[in-house]
Amino acid sequence: MRELKNRLIESLIEREGGYVNDPTDRGGETNYGITVKVARDYGYKGEMRHLPYELAFKIYQDRFWSPLKLDAINAISEELTEQLFDFGVNSGVATAAKQLQTLLNVLNQQQKIYPDLMVDGALGIRTISALQQYITHRKQTGLRVLVEAVRGKRIAFCVDIAANDESQEKYSFGWLTRIVNL
Repeated sequence: MRELKNRLIESLIEREGGYVNDPTDRGGETNYGITVKVARDYGYKGEMRHLPYELAFKIYQDRFWSPLKLDAINAISEELTEQLFDFGVNSGVATAAKQLQTLLNVLNQQQKIYPDLMVDGALGIRTISALQQYITHRKQTGLRVLVEAVRGKRIAFCVDIAANDESQEKYSFGWLTRIVNL
């Protein structure tokens, strides 16, 4: 399990790349995909171009991996873990969690498989339990459907950003390419 976490965080840092300061990027100045605001929240005072790799790794683990309960989700599915991790990083942990909760609610056969979840963006025991019950009931076919539904939600989220803010259109092809190729 730890090996997957390390591999996914390292792979994500590689995808995010090094130092960027694009004035039209809502995230502002970044390094390894970590924004200056988040780096400062972690006490980093240096120039963003010199952000230590180890700190970026810790931030991804603390702010994205842990809140999404990806160790527990990984025990169910590596592919779902990878999609949710990347979703959380690119669109926010709460967004990724809410989309998973929404999907689990619409896939529970009107609460015949498990009770509806509160769509609050906080993954906890109830969400993990619902996911386990869903997989037990739907098996591998259900898992494939869920992973693709998460991917679809990710695509729709990114399309909506660009559709509602023309300045973000320049990023949309890259965002969608990333999701499709993950």
